[in-house]
Amino acid sequence: MRLIKSFKDVVNFGVCENKPLIVYSDYFLLGESTHTKRIDDYVYTENDVLLIYKRPESISEVYKNGRFESLIAKISIPRHLGNNIWIEHENHEDGHVDVRFVECGEEYMFSLIASKGIHWPKYDKNNSILLFSEPNESYVLAYTKTGERLWEYNEEDSDLKINGRCIPVVDDVVVIISLYGARPKKIQGFNIRTGKRLWIIQSEARHEPDTFFLGEDKMLYGCRGYVVRPGIGITKLNPFTGELNVSLINEDEEFDFMPWNVTMNGRQLYFVDNRRGNEIGVIDVDKKELVERVPLNIKKKVTIGAPVVTDDKVYVFIRDLEELRVFEK
Repeated sequence: MRLIKSFKDVVNFGVCENKPLIVYSDYFLLGESTHTKRIDDYVYTENDVLLIYKRPESISEVYKNGRFESLIAKISIPRHLGNNIWIEHENHEDGHVDVRFVECGEEYMFSLIASKGIHWPKYDKNNSILLFSEPNESYVLAYTKTGERLWEYNEEDSDLKINGRCIPVVDDVVVIISLYGARPKKIQGFNIRTGKRLWIIQSEARHEPDTFFLGEDKMLYGCRGYVVRPGIGITKLNPFTGELNVSLINEDEEFDFMPWNVTMNGRQLYFVDNRRGNEIGVIDVDKKELVERVPLNIKKKVTIGAPVVTDDKVYVFIRDLEELRVFEK
């Protein structure tokens, strides 16, 4: 991996359809094309969709076929779950939630009951099922896109909270991770249509991450760098059987990165270590090795999120410095 470009004064960054989005205060680049913007407009990507949120008008525009089109919201600011797929919802104090779901031009409006509201919407296109968790992560709701309630999981242990940011779906299996603080304490697999529990892991939460990424082999992978104990924990989870394999590597070194600030590309996990100076690390999940390390040599103490990885590039956006670095793989 080698540095090939560096961009300064960057206010936001993303990738859309394998093209880099580089946002400046009054314009942005999408691949080789340049677009103007107002200083107050927020340009961003969400699940591979390029959007502009116009302030103060509170209008969203989506990029389609080389131009931007206005989105007509009816309930709230749309959350995009994929190309031509978005959702709006509004929580009410009496526990009712209004939902508007749009997929490829087809609109579905319905209401549901959720005592604490809903949060972190997720859509599994293969099964046409929506999954919702609530802000305090005590339950997960499963609904069809037309509003039919399928099942609900409630975490009965008051010491645990569901990780609503990571609810992987593999074929017809939903994986729900319950955390004690930031550590997984219980991991379970459920049938996505019936809610039947298929397996359960009672974790000691020593090395397992709270976030998993889907591999090409339909296995789930994750890693965690430890601040208080040396080493990197690499985890492989079989979502169909609940078999969990954990390996600890580089046990004589300290690392500082969170499991959700990781990117999976092919058979490799990419992270940015946030110790002073920072570095990119690449883990091969088959070899169970840290196969590449690239120092970033940043003088200021900064915290960096997950690298963005495409077929041939690795992008590191250093928001604190308004700097984007581009590496060739």
